[in-house]
Amino acid sequence: MSNFVIEKLPFYWRLSPSGEPRSNIVEEYFPFVFSQQPEFGLVIQERHAAVLDALENIYQQEYNIGYLQDANEIARPYGVDFIRFLDQVLAENPGIHKILEIGCGGCVILEGLKNRGYDVVGVDSSPFAVKEGAKKGVKVITAFFPTPLITEKFDLAFHVDVLEHIHKPLDFLKQIREALNPDGIVIVNVPDATESIEIGDISMAMHQHLNYFTESSLVAMLQSAGFEVLQVVKAGYGGSLYAAARRSENAKGNIPRNLDGSEAHDRFPVLARQVLSTFDQLVASIVKDKSASLGFYVPLRTLPYIALTGRFSGFRFFDDTEHWHYREFDGVPVTIENFADLQKEPVTHILLMSTTSGDAIRKKIHASFGDRIKTYTLSEIASGSVL
Repeated sequence: MSNFVIEKLPFYWRLSPSGEPRSNIVEEYFPFVFSQQPEFGLVIQERHAAVLDALENIYQQEYNIGYLQDANEIARPYGVDFIRFLDQVLAENPGIHKILEIGCGGCVILEGLKNRGYDVVGVDSSPFAVKEGAKKGVKVITAFFPTPLITEKFDLAFHVDVLEHIHKPLDFLKQIREALNPDGIVIVNVPDATESIEIGDISMAMHQHLNYFTESSLVAMLQSAGFEVLQVVKAGYGGSLYAAARRSENAKGNIPRNLDGSEAHDRFPVLARQVLSTFDQLVASIVKDKSASLGFYVPLRTLPYIALTGRFSGFRFFDDTEHWHYREFDGVPVTIENFADLQKEPVTHILLMSTTSGDAIRKKIHASFGDRIKTYTLSEIASGSVL
């Protein structure tokens, strides 16, 4: 696979109140390069030392702690869906007693497990996690995993939105395997990049995500790390993959398959260039129309596209996440508005930059505005049907 390069991608790790002066602890832009690990069929972000250093810096801050925390309104639907999968695994394996969560954030899941009688431990680099653990009676080790501070073995280890952030994911999974008892189980929750890779959608690009998993690449990596994969399912809410795998002596060190150039990961850069061209032509046609106004829904997914086209103004951002309202990304001085703001001051055209929620947002816009707002989904842009 040839690489796909974004020379100047905003480094997203926080949102700040619009218009307020602020300082940043890292640079606001870094290059981003899509590459691959072909032995797993895995699309990755090419590793750059400056990016890795910046990531290590932000992961030790109290802001960057994931969505599974009490104050985050999206924690409930995402968390409830994942806990449903976790409960299924626990019900099928009644011998599980000791549980480790890697990247435990607000200790939301661990608190529930503790209250049900499980012996739980969390490990997280953020000081926020240990504070939340203390409030909830959950033991939290403040460190990056693996750490010598973990001296016991576990029946189950799980992590939510962690593996996509890991520099060396295969080694990471092998280290989890070593922290498990014989026949111990690992549960992995990662964003599902399958559709984006298949259609050439670069909206998934962000510096925090080093690895972009499909079902097949996740299975391949788990097997190579010495696990027998029990199941992989698509999340019932949001765009995630859940995998459960058991520590296996037979599977240890085996790379399950070789992938050839016909695979989706190999076609991704060519498709991505086609999608980018369509995006740029569509936006240019809207912007040059003096009677038109442009908005993007789901702005985080918009950043890679506007970075490549060099357009950082002349449009509005909309998102329904409540704690994003009237905030800005570092390096992108565009206020994030919500649906109520759109109702007060409509635009004429909106690009719906999410493969998972684009259709639902379109229905909501159409119910309120009818044909007064022209909408385009990311899937339509990728197909070229918008031109």
